[in-house]
Amino acid sequence: MKINPLPLLQRLKVWQLWLFSVIFSVLLTEVIVAVMGLLLKGEVPPDYLLTGLVASCFVASLVVAMLGYFLEKLTESQLQLYAIIEAEPECVKLVAADGTLLQINRAGLNMIEADSLDQVLGQQIPQLMTPEYQGAFIALTKRVFEGESGNLKFEMRGLKGTYRWMDTHAVPLRDSHGHITALLAVTRDITEHKASETALQEALDRLQKIASRVPGLVFQFQMRPDGSSCFPFASEAIRDIYRVSPEDVRDDASRVYAVLHPDDYDGIVASIQASARRLTPWRHEYRVKFDDGTVRWLFGNSLPQREADGSVLWHGFITDVTERKRATASLLESEARFRTMADSAPVLIWIARPDKFFHYFNKGWLEFTGRTMEQEIGNGWIANVHPEDFQRCFNTYVTSFDARHEFSMEYRLRRFDGEYRWLLDHGVPLYDEQDTFLGYIGSCIDITLRKLSETDLRIASTAFESQEAMAITDKDQVILRVNQAFVRVTGYSVEEAVGKMPTLLKSGRQDASFYQAMWKNLSRDGHWQGEIWNRRKNGEVYPEWLNITAVTDEGGHVTNYVASFSDITERKTAEYEIQHLAFHDSLTQLPNRRLLLERLKHGIEVERREGKQLALLMLDLDRFKAVNDSFGHQAGDELLQQVAHRITSRLREVDMVARLGGDEFIVLLEDITHPDDAARVAEGIIADLSKPFQLPQSDDVQIGVSIGISLYPQHADNPEMLLDHADTALYHAKDNGRGCFAYFSEDLTIAVRERIALEVRLRKAIKQQELRVFYQPQMDIASGRIVGAEALVRWQDPVEGLIPPCRFIPIAEETNLIVEIGEWVLRETCRQGRQWLDMGLPPLTLAVNVSPHQFRRSDINALVATVLRDTGFPAGQLELEITESGLMENQDKTTNILNSLHVQGVHLAIDDFGTGYSSLTYLKHFPLDVLKIDKSFIDDIPHNKDDMEIAATIVAMGHILGFKVLAEGVETLEQLAFLQEQSCDLYQGYLKSHPLPADDFVALLQADDSSPKKPVESDRQD
Repeated sequence: MKINPLPLLQRLKVWQLWLFSVIFSVLLTEVIVAVMGLLLKGEVPPDYLLTGLVASCFVASLVVAMLGYFLEKLTESQLQLYAIIEAEPECVKLVAADGTLLQINRAGLNMIEADSLDQVLGQQIPQLMTPEYQGAFIALTKRVFEGESGNLKFEMRGLKGTYRWMDTHAVPLRDSHGHITALLAVTRDITEHKASETALQEALDRLQKIASRVPGLVFQFQMRPDGSSCFPFASEAIRDIYRVSPEDVRDDASRVYAVLHPDDYDGIVASIQASARRLTPWRHEYRVKFDDGTVRWLFGNSLPQREADGSVLWHGFITDVTERKRATASLLESEARFRTMADSAPVLIWIARPDKFFHYFNKGWLEFTGRTMEQEIGNGWIANVHPEDFQRCFNTYVTSFDARHEFSMEYRLRRFDGEYRWLLDHGVPLYDEQDTFLGYIGSCIDITLRKLSETDLRIASTAFESQEAMAITDKDQVILRVNQAFVRVTGYSVEEAVGKMPTLLKSGRQDASFYQAMWKNLSRDGHWQGEIWNRRKNGEVYPEWLNITAVTDEGGHVTNYVASFSDITERKTAEYEIQHLAFHDSLTQLPNRRLLLERLKHGIEVERREGKQLALLMLDLDRFKAVNDSFGHQAGDELLQQVAHRITSRLREVDMVARLGGDEFIVLLEDITHPDDAARVAEGIIADLSKPFQLPQSDDVQIGVSIGISLYPQHADNPEMLLDHADTALYHAKDNGRGCFAYFSEDLTIAVRERIALEVRLRKAIKQQELRVFYQPQMDIASGRIVGAEALVRWQDPVEGLIPPCRFIPIAEETNLIVEIGEWVLRETCRQGRQWLDMGLPPLTLAVNVSPHQFRRSDINALVATVLRDTGFPAGQLELEITESGLMENQDKTTNILNSLHVQGVHLAIDDFGTGYSSLTYLKHFPLDVLKIDKSFIDDIPHNKDDMEIAATIVAMGHILGFKVLAEGVETLEQLAFLQEQSCDLYQGYLKSHPLPADDFVALLQADDSSPKKPVESDRQD
């Protein structure tokens, strides 16, 4: 037995080692010294012994130091190894050859449910295992002590009764001489892994059981990134499908590829690769061929998914469809024979599936309908069923199919030529040998002739009970029979009519020639129909629509006459009313545009033939909208009717007046001698319509009229051009001040063209920002200082230069551009005013003109509020100028708008006062601040006394009403002196300055010395 001294040394203390070393060294040294003394001198000298003692002490000390250092390092290494083993999460243990536990770490204690090392040291390890694994461990221990290593999975029971699955790896532990001293084992707990394996195996077992009950092969097919493939799972059916076992292809699918039919091989591979590339379902029908020559058809269906390792895994099934393919081939052959017979049959045949899908129609059916099989299949054929039969036909099919009963029905089906034919359709259910319902087969025959005969019989039996009056006479026209409708229409009873002649009803409206022509047509054609007037028993004459048919025998001889007629009194009345409405205005009963054009066209033809002339007057009422808005549409309609009456009463019998719509009328004067005749008629109409009208809402309503005149042949030779020219002349009349007439001329045509061109340019100018705002100062007469300015729009055309507003403002108002221009001027003025305030200039009142169109077509109140908010310009420094016409158009609406503006703090002025129809009495109802005297009353001061009196009166009355008064167009010192005498508040005009660009106006304002200057010579185009 060999002894290892290392454990003994580890257990000794340092002093014990030193003492042992000293004794051992002294004895050894003294022996060596004694031996040397005897050898050298024959004796042992004392000094040798002393020297040996000292040397032995030195050697002993050196040995003790070296042993101490060696033991310290050895202890440190053992502690580190022990810490590592204790920290290991798996069980580490040492076992003796007899299975006794020598050492185990903390993780091992936890696994075997031991509370301390002492509790298990010396125990037999196999006793902790379940009996079936104890022998395996003993065998493993034996192999390890023979120098081998090994693994063992076993189930153990802990000290506290818990069962666990363990996986241990055992190796021999050798000492420094290579002898095996113990079994070193590392054991890990695989309980959860074992449970997962068990669950997986159970799932695979269940899947295999399920797959064994599914017809066909259930499989997983995997294609690896390197191109190899396998079947990770395949049901037992693979033995029948491919004649291989699941184990044969679990790692390699080559044995399956080997049985693929050579003709289908490439297609199968390509389909699998395409499915893998796109991850689309794989569905393929293909063949396999076995070594014995057997060929079978298979159908595969699977879904792919990409795996983490880059492979593609399909899940699906494969079924043997060989029998189905054979049955299909047999069925196709049988169906071909059936179709041949069905196509040669003289009846129409159809076949439907159990789901009511009609999938076959024979040749006879398709030739009958003139449609293709694609058009008929499904429910396409039913589109040809007559609408009246559709629902009944559909219900019969659905009910019979659901009950699977034989059925017959009649319905009309449209033939290829569009005619509906009656069919008798007979359908019977189909069953196979296993009594499985396969659908329906039906056949149809054409029964149209039979149905027509039945219809004729029904007609004959019900003819006399129809809604239409009927009478039957013999060949001599003696009445044989009449129905109740005849009695109701004519008033004659059956007894009174039978035996009489139809002349009983004769009214006398038609002469003998009428009846001769009627009987002539009846004899030639066998029937006659037309409109005739007859007389009832009470003497009332009425219109009727009469049909007479001659009834002949087999030889073509007339035996009877059948007459049917209906009272068309209501229809005639309705036709007259419709015709009247089509050609007349429903409100005024005047001819409308349609009748006017027909009459005008006829008149031109007559005048051209006879060398005469005619005139077309287009009328537009002035201030009609104000009446309509003030008193309502009912009052407006009443006014239009009175206007129509006045115009009509002014004209001759041969003349015509038409209403085009709204407040526009047209007068057609035919056969006039001189163009002046049209002017005289126009003057008379203007005079008549200028007189007050009496309406229920007011007994003193005044309007006016503007008239445009075009002449034939001077201005045009067709109705459309005459109307257009009259319309152009009308606008010319309006431009001349309304309440007048104007002719169309070539000069006016040129002017119109220029106006159109100017409109186009104006639209571009707005977009291209060519408009400018000029400012004309407004002077305080008392102080002579500039207190405000009127903002006037100008057009800076790049070609013509500065275009005055008198040229483009009227066009802007006609085209509604004035709303856009007005908004821009308002915004630009307020922006400029804000800028001047920010520059430190004194506050000024800036006046902006507001067109009546802005009042009518925009929310001026909201616009002003928005602009003031956006620009920051004070509302108290903004003044809006409204013309008299703008104020008077709709007084109630205007008053509301002005009040809202006043609430915002905006000042309001009436512009060009004196040129309109308003009075100072009316003005007191409006929240105005400033009254502006029109320039026309200032121009001739001091030379025209009337103008001086009018101006003085306006100033005085304006002050009485609380208005400030501003005079426009002041150009001379004399005019200014007169205004000072009348205590006029403000003036503006060329005396101070013409309208200036913003920068020039600022310069004028800064240089203002509060003294009037001489008139400025300039064009007066503002």
